[in-house]
Amino acid sequence: MILVMTVEPGFGGQSFMADQLPKIAAFRKEIIKRNLKCHIEVDGGISGKNAAQVAGCGANVLVAGTAVFRHVDGMAAGVKALHDVQDQLDSAL
Repeated sequence: MILVMTVEPGFGGQSFMADQLPKIAAFRKEIIKRNLKCHIEVDGGISGKNAAQVAGCGANVLVAGTAVFRHVDGMAAGVKALHDVQDQLDSAL
């Protein structure tokens, strides 16, 4: 497993650093090139707003804290927002 941090490590609630997306894509490209069995986990600023973009770059494990625990409509709504993204990705396949 490769972990890509998309915030500065240390505390929750930071904004997602989109400049890390090319790094995720580069890791996925290399994994495919070498025919490796490896997950790409992304941690930091993940939410329903950027989860599809992160997955589209090749990440397949997303860590969401603030998007769930501090969601304005409650934790269940935060989880649902992420599941909705997953449903959209699955239907696109």
